[in-house]
Amino acid sequence: MARYLQLYVPDLSMTLIDEFRTRFRTLEICIENKTSEALSFTGSYFATGGMFQIDESPRDVVPRSGSVYFLASTLYFTGVSGGWKFKVVGTDLYLYIGFCNPLLGRYKTFVNLNKDGTLPAEWPYNESMDSSMKTSECDGYIAEVTLTYPHYSNFQRMHYKIYYK
Repeated sequence: MARYLQLYVPDLSMTLIDEFRTRFRTLEICIENKTSEALSFTGSYFATGGMFQIDESPRDVVPRSGSVYFLASTLYFTGVSGGWKFKVVGTDLYLYIGFCNPLLGRYKTFVNLNKDGTLPAEWPYNESMDSSMKTSECDGYIAEVTLTYPHYSNFQRMHYKIYYK
């Protein structure tokens, strides 16, 4: 039996989509939650850039669903980089994601599942090294990140996925 995920994409008008595409070093973040537990957003860090829509912020990701986020540079000639932290509700696990779309250099990603909830959201940003696929496993849960073709951005989509083995 096939299971389909409900994907939340912010309601952007064509004008906003066009503006997003003209921004410098934009980035799409997709978080796909294939577990039966919610992901509760607990922390955010931006070294550069930020959310494309100022009032938009990362939200909880309900079970068997996903969310797409639009990030953009806030100044000319800068990129978008940072990290987010989610609690896997009903477990003692935390999901950390790092992302970097710099002006100079390569895309960098990071993903980690662990039980240390004391790590700040800046930690996954500092651990982001390169654009290769990355996987993390803890207590039967697996998290991974890959770079994929973007749907709205002129740059890349970083696709983060969590599922139970």
